[in-house]
Amino acid sequence: MKNEKFSKIAEILLFTFLFIVIFSRVYLETAVFAKRSYFAYFVVTHHCSWFTFVFFYFALCARYILGLKAEKIKYLALFSPVIFIPIIHAWIEETPIKLQYLRGDFSKVLFDIFTLYKFSEQDSFFFFEMLALLVIFAVLSYIVSRSVLRTLASIIVGFYGSMFLAGLQLFGVYPRTKAYFPIHTIFKNHVFLSLVYFTAMILAFSICFLPEIITLFKRDLKPLLITLAATVLGALVILFGISLNFKPLNAADFILLTILFTTLVMSAIFCKKGTNLPGNRFFPVVFSAVSLILIIGIILTKRIFV
Repeated sequence: MKNEKFSKIAEILLFTFLFIVIFSRVYLETAVFAKRSYFAYFVVTHHCSWFTFVFFYFALCARYILGLKAEKIKYLALFSPVIFIPIIHAWIEETPIKLQYLRGDFSKVLFDIFTLYKFSEQDSFFFFEMLALLVIFAVLSYIVSRSVLRTLASIIVGFYGSMFLAGLQLFGVYPRTKAYFPIHTIFKNHVFLSLVYFTAMILAFSICFLPEIITLFKRDLKPLLITLAATVLGALVILFGISLNFKPLNAADFILLTILFTTLVMSAIFCKKGTNLPGNRFFPVVFSAVSLILIIGIILTKRIFV
């Protein structure tokens, strides 16, 4: 019993450490080591959601490719300080940084990815972080799996897959974007990308801990399904009313805002009921808080619309 309690405390401490590291990296990059500070409400939500998505993407690859047990995923947080490497590089060189998504000619993008951004004009500061991550990925993958094939699969799907999914500028606000998929939305870039990567974060988390989430729904299947259906329907009705009376929404806005509102409601329910997820109520509390931060920001912040 004492060991179980210690394990739960360790989970909460390690995941709290992860989020402190992520926020610190975002603050240092956008406020301290930037040429001009662009630290702002939706810049923070965008970048923090991006880093958290990448973490859970790594975690789900570790679980399903390498066979890492769910209770061991918390230890991946110990390697999160690797994201400070570009900051340390900028500090040593006394050069401001503004790391950007990869975009443009696909052959050049492929070259930048497979050379770990070494020759990228904007993202060369990323090189040492990517090199360190690749080494960590390879070593840990082999230690966990004891399999060369699984290690290679982890590097290809986990490491290089994340570079494609998170490193490329896949989505942007139409028409003023160089993203591969311009999206019609009412929101400005950082607001829109906050919602995109919040959704990606929730999706990666849900896949990573799918067995635990299925168990939660089995525990109270009927009431949870009814609540989920009612929440989605209610969100769509509210958004439809907003679209008619305030601001016409696009399809992407309906989808992203419905996911945001649904996450808030379902996370609040799991906060009350408790879960078998890492840290019990920890992630429902975090996701409820982030959902509220985004909703409050959208309601109160000025100049968020295109």
